[in-house]
Amino acid sequence: MLHAVQARLTPVRLPKLLLRLLSIMLSAVVLIVLLLSVLPALLKPALNRWLPDLLADVAAPGSNVVVQIETFSWTRFRLSALQLPLVDGSLIQLTDLDLRYKPSQLLQGQLKTLNIAGLHISLPDESARKVAVVAAHNAGNAAREQLNQLLELPQFSQWLQLPLEQVSIDHIVLQHPAAMAELSASLTPQQWRIHGSAQLDNLPLPWQIELQLQHTGDWLLLVAEQSQLLLQQYGHIEQDADNTRLTLSQRLDFAALSERLPQLAGLPLPLSQLQLNAQLQLPNRAYLPQDLSLSLSAELDTRQQQLADTMLWHSGRWHFALNKADAAADWQWQLRSEQQKLQLSDVLPSSKQPLTLSSGQQLSGHCNAPLTTCEAEGKLQNQLQSTDGKQLLAQFNLTPALNWQQGSALSLVLPLDINVSAQNPDLPLQSLHSEGELIALLDASGDWQLSSIPGISNSLQLTSPEGWQLPPLEFQLLPTLYINGNLNSTNNSGSLHSEPLRLTIKPWHIQHGADSFLQLQTSEFSCQPAPGSSLLVAMQTVFSGQCDISLQLAKSRWQGWPVPELSANGPLKLLYSLQDDQQNSEPQQQLNGELQLSGAGKQLHLRMQLQHDLLQQRGSMQWHLDDLLLHWDKLNLPEMTALTKLEFLNGALAGQGWVDWQQVNNVWQIKPDLMLRSDNISAIYDNSIGFEQWNALIALRRPFSGDYLLDAQISGKSLNPGIELKDILARSQTRIPADFSYALAEIYEMHTDVLGGRIHTPLIRFDTRKDINAFGIELEHIQLAQIAALEAKAEVQASGTLDGVLPIVLTKEGVQIPGGTLFARDPGGVIRYQNATSEALQQSDQTVGLAMQLLQNFNYDQLQSNIQYQPDGALNLGLQFQGKNPDFFGGQATHLNVNLEYNLLDLLESLRVTQDVISRLEEKYQ
Repeated sequence: MLHAVQARLTPVRLPKLLLRLLSIMLSAVVLIVLLLSVLPALLKPALNRWLPDLLADVAAPGSNVVVQIETFSWTRFRLSALQLPLVDGSLIQLTDLDLRYKPSQLLQGQLKTLNIAGLHISLPDESARKVAVVAAHNAGNAAREQLNQLLELPQFSQWLQLPLEQVSIDHIVLQHPAAMAELSASLTPQQWRIHGSAQLDNLPLPWQIELQLQHTGDWLLLVAEQSQLLLQQYGHIEQDADNTRLTLSQRLDFAALSERLPQLAGLPLPLSQLQLNAQLQLPNRAYLPQDLSLSLSAELDTRQQQLADTMLWHSGRWHFALNKADAAADWQWQLRSEQQKLQLSDVLPSSKQPLTLSSGQQLSGHCNAPLTTCEAEGKLQNQLQSTDGKQLLAQFNLTPALNWQQGSALSLVLPLDINVSAQNPDLPLQSLHSEGELIALLDASGDWQLSSIPGISNSLQLTSPEGWQLPPLEFQLLPTLYINGNLNSTNNSGSLHSEPLRLTIKPWHIQHGADSFLQLQTSEFSCQPAPGSSLLVAMQTVFSGQCDISLQLAKSRWQGWPVPELSANGPLKLLYSLQDDQQNSEPQQQLNGELQLSGAGKQLHLRMQLQHDLLQQRGSMQWHLDDLLLHWDKLNLPEMTALTKLEFLNGALAGQGWVDWQQVNNVWQIKPDLMLRSDNISAIYDNSIGFEQWNALIALRRPFSGDYLLDAQISGKSLNPGIELKDILARSQTRIPADFSYALAEIYEMHTDVLGGRIHTPLIRFDTRKDINAFGIELEHIQLAQIAALEAKAEVQASGTLDGVLPIVLTKEGVQIPGGTLFARDPGGVIRYQNATSEALQQSDQTVGLAMQLLQNFNYDQLQSNIQYQPDGALNLGLQFQGKNPDFFGGQATHLNVNLEYNLLDLLESLRVTQDVISRLEEKYQ
């Protein structure tokens, strides 16, 4: 019975257990649903606490990040504030972000709407620059990666698709030190639109910006300032199952932009407008660039504008076309210009007539479809002519040719053909013809080279000044040009290599009448760019190089004077920086040189060192002249003997010093400190005056940048024009003002021994502003016996000592002595004159006979001689004697007056011949 009861109870308990199990499961589900429904609310406090620290660690460690989540549910996420500083100084601020969605859409990756009340992005100047550089670099890399790779274009209907039904940003602020933009954005599958304004810091009015992209394929970009349209771009995209086609039309107002943007105002040409139209077609599955079809045309206009005080640019236009008919066709391009004109004023020094420079360019080329090979050629024509077009002054033509092949170097061949013909005598040249060829190569790794062999040949015909004959000057420019380097090199020591840049001048003979000509021998000027500067550095910041000059002048003649053969050689170092660099606080433009001047029969050796600062306009030069032997024949200047009437027998010349110069208020100030020395000079002047063992020391200086001072000391063993002057010494100082208008010389010491006595002078002043200068000389201890001995044939015997003073007057006609006087010292002396001549004179006249008897043995106690001299050599001596002849009239006291008239020049010549002065001096130094 018990078993029967248990059997009946078991079926009843099983449904109760099932119900309990179901109730437990349902409770768990309800609990899970409740937990899920409140999960966002539970997470919100945690996110508000932990997100700021997490974002700070990622963006900018240690920065103050603000995150305020106001609502977080399964249908809505609302962020009231976000402030996120970045490590580069940028700041992102966001207010009232409202994101709405449905849980079912989240699982499909779809959202409903996103609304943002405000988005503020602040970019510092350096950060914005880095962003632009990185963006350009990434864009370039992306473009290169797409070349020759399969590109699949999606259907245009998918281009505007977003994971949201709508995105709207009410207020976008982009802030930069140079500009600020305030925009609004609205993005839907039907239309993308961004509009607002941008304010540049240097413009008074903001720019309005409108950007739209419609689901129909139309797009629009407008930039305007009030009613002034600056940029306008329209386009349309259409697509079928196989191809995508794009039409583009753009207009850019350069003139208006140049008025607003200083960067464009600095362009070399006044651009006006750019008009561009293009049509592109690309298969939806394509390889770039070969599958692209393109038809593009552009026109760039310039406007008339005054570029400078003397330059007026006339309006012009350039046309550019680029076409590729289909996928298999080549790329064809062409650039041509309508005639460009630049009017130049005040070009000619003596004419106010303006000239016109006309220029025309025509370039064309083609590349194969995959852009692996390209060729181009062109013609650039330039003409300089009178404004009325009647007179052609110069013509300059270039015919460049370019060739490039992938995997090999880009080559550019530039034949030069320059013809200049000037009919105007005011221009410094009459004609110039240049021809040659430049070849440039550049490969993909950045290696480049520029060469020109045998260089550029030039024939230059200069305008001949009146009376001159100038043949064409022929010279070779860059005869061995070869430069190579690497554009991408970061190692400056290997970035630029060059053979010396040379200018070779062929022999050139210029003539002026019959007595002037210069013969320039083959000469060369070369520069070696210094290693260690890249091409860009050499072009933009600093150029430095070692230059060498070699000038050769054959023996020539200038205004009848012979010019010896000369050569100038030496290095020149040039440092030329265009802008500040990191090592120097200011630009540098300096020239340093060491020159050697030699020639004149290998006797001349002059060394010079010079430094000049082009920016500071100041410099200095040091020079040293080695001993120069003074002998016309050895200097290869034998003609100088007849021209100067001076024949050097012995001696040398040497010197040294330095010169400083500086430009102050457009006036050059020169400060010399020079010294010239001559040693042991012996010479003959005009075959009439002998100089022996003369020395001179001359110094030129300018203390405190005032007057020039010329100090001189001259001494000599002998000066013999017929009466020998010995032991000569003179010291002087000459003052010359800065404008060289006059000279004031002061000879403060001068003396010489002559005729047993001495001649000396007190202070002598000579002023070139005066027509007449006068001074006196003093004579002491002149021996009458030596005066009598000058003409031995006269057989006059005399004794006594003379003193006196002679006034010297210097006029334009020459030297004068208006009235000088000599006196005999006590106790007088004796004069004896008795020979055949005196006997004859005694018999000729009674009065003369008495005088001749008296002079046979005349003992004088007083003697005075009045002296007068004229520039023509006339010498008058008024002699007054007082004394007696013991053998005449019983020795009575007698007064005797004698007047003698000579021509001193003839007398000196007679004395030279008698004493054989010149021959004996020449024999001494043979």
